[in-house]
Amino acid sequence: MAQLPPSLQDLVNRFQQAQNQLQSVLLWKQQYEAELRDVEKAMGEIEKLSQDAKVYKAVGNFLLQTSRDVALQELKERKELLELHIKTLSRQESMLREQLDKLRDDINKELARIRGGGEKQQTGAAAKGGG
Repeated sequence: MAQLPPSLQDLVNRFQQAQNQLQSVLLWKQQYEAELRDVEKAMGEIEKLSQDAKVYKAVGNFLLQTSRDVALQELKERKELLELHIKTLSRQESMLREQLDKLRDDINKELARIRGGGEKQQTGAAAKGGG
């Protein structure tokens, strides 16, 4: 197999790096979305409890008692943080997808240029040999 020209190899390398970044962003986003669903579920369950109900939260290997309102406030803050992370990752995902589309176009243009140049050389050689 012929070696790729440096310009094309650079584009392919950048494309692969962007793909890897996108996979990482999607993985983090998926994890944050799963945690967000858990937080929302917990908030829904705690909101159903009476004001004086005992609520426990996990801290390392321990369960500590806390008030319903404190637990809800902590979950609300965690939810806001997760939503911010997800929003940021969504923007990064969008930018990476645009970058991948541009790199894909650039790779195709470079391939077309290389193929076009190769066909012209073959045509020129055939013309010289046939004359």
